[in-house]
Amino acid sequence: MKKIIFLALVTLLGIHTVDAQRRGGTCTPEQIVEKLDKKLNLTDEQEKQITELYTEFFKKELLREERRSEMEKLNEKITSLLTDEQKEAFEQMKKERPQRKRS
Repeated sequence: MKKIIFLALVTLLGIHTVDAQRRGGTCTPEQIVEKLDKKLNLTDEQEKQITELYTEFFKKELLREERRSEMEKLNEKITSLLTDEQKEAFEQMKKERPQRKRS
């Protein structure tokens, strides 16, 4: 009986952890591009190229300091694929993005 209760608790904790990661964790490249597409009205080719850029970015294992500079490079590459109108909207999106507080 104790084993059953223990396994049930472990299972519930595991489900809770997965749910927390799903809500606040990293999005997939496809989810990010979908959000960008809603705001920027991307072409199919732009969607494909930006998805590839994000996929490559997420494959890299980076330290926090490296991640910031690599994210800036990624944003530059994305900007180079956008039209002037999309660039303005993308810059506005970046400004509106909540900044994480460093502790």
